Amino acid sequence: MSTVRQALLSAAVEELTDHGGAGISLRAVARRAGVSHAAPKHHFGDRAGLLTAVATEGFRRLAATQDAAETGGLPALGRAYLDFGRREPAVYDLMFRAGELRADDAELRSAQQAALAALTRVAPSDVGVAWVFVHGLLTLERDGTLAAAGMDAGELLATFRALVARSGA
Repeated sequence: MSTVRQALLSAAVEELTDHGGAGISLRAVARRAGVSHAAPKHHFGDRAGLLTAVATEGFRRLAATQDAAETGGLPALGRAYLDFGRREPAVYDLMFRAGELRADDAELRSAQQAALAALTRVAPSDVGVAWVFVHGLLTLERDGTLAAAGMDAGELLATFRALVARSGA
C-alpha cells in the first residue's frame, strides 16, 4: 500500500474519531494527512470510496482479532469482538453504516466475510445468533442503555455462554 494512501486512511480514522462520519470530508482528510487536496480523489475516487476503504481495513483488523481469539471458543470470540468495538468505536460505527459505504465493493465484502470466518468455524449453526447478540450487546453498552438498566456486558456475555453451553453448541 502506498505511503500516501496509508496516510490518508490514518487521517480519515482520526477525522472520524474527532468529528464522526457526518463531518468527514476529502479536503479535511487531505489537510490532516498533509497531502494535496486532490490526493484522496486520486486514491479513493470520492468520499464513499474513502469510507469504504476505512471500513474494509476495520473489518480486516476485526478478522485478525477474531482469528487470534478462535482457540478460546465462543467466549473468547465474544470478548474479542467487544474489545475491538470499544477500542475503535469510530471505525466500528462506520463498518456497519451501510449507507456510507459501497456495498458492492469486492474488498469490503471479502473483509466482512473474513470477520465472521472464525465465528463460522467455532459455531457454524449459531453464527447469526452469536453475532447479533454480541453486536447488540456492544451497541447497548456504548449508548449507555446497559448501565442505565443496571446491567453489565461481562455478566450478560457469561449468561449467553451458559445458555449456549446448555444448548449443546
